[in-house]
Order: sequence, then C-alpha cells, then structure tokens
Amino acid sequence: MKLQTLKKKKKGFTLLELLVVLAILAILIAIAIPVYKGQKEKAAITAHNANVRVLETAVESYKQDTNGELPKDIDDLAPEYIKSVPKVPASENEELKGKSYKITAGKIEPEEITTTKKAD
Repeated sequence: MKLQTLKKKKKGFTLLELLVVLAILAILIAIAIPVYKGQKEKAAITAHNANVRVLETAVESYKQDTNGELPKDIDDLAPEYIKSVPKVPASENEELKGKSYKITAGKIEPEEITTTKKAD
C-alpha cells in the first residue's frame, strides 16, 4: 500500500513540453509580424489613394461651380465639397509621417505632400 502512494503520478506539464510550446509560438509570431506589417502598409496605400480620388473629385466639383477656377488652398474645399480635409494615413514610410495633402494646379498627387507643423 505504501508503495502505491509513493508512485502516485503527478499531474501537469514537464519543462520540456512547455519549452516546445513556447518555441512553436515564437516561430508563429516570427512569421506573423512581417505579414501584418506588409498588410498594414498596403492598407495605408489604399487609404491614401482613396483620399486622393476624393480630393480630385472635390476639385472637379469646385471647378464646375466656379467656372473653371481652381481652389487656392485645400481648405477651400471643406465643408461644401468634402466634409473635412483627409489626413495622410499612418505609414511606416518616414517620408509620409506628419504630412498633409496639398493641391497644386488642381491636381493632388502622392508626391505633392507638405509637412504640417503641430501646435506646441
């Protein structure tokens, strides 16, 4: 009887089993992070392209209402032609961080982005 009580099996996981699970999780995370970052960047590009199309449509509407005159500033479009001026989407691209859209000759293009200073 004493022998059975000493050999009672303990319930739980061994250290080796826990290390294997952690190694598998680390591998899955290492695969998932680059995929996530790539999808995030694609989403930012898609949002940026949509913003440009919205602004181009607003400029065309402005031109029709003002006999072909172009807006002097992007703020001339809000609130009548667009609800609010869109912001450049968050991106890993350093060139786009803290930037806003600018209209030049009635055209809004990705390379036509200017820095806006934040109020201190």
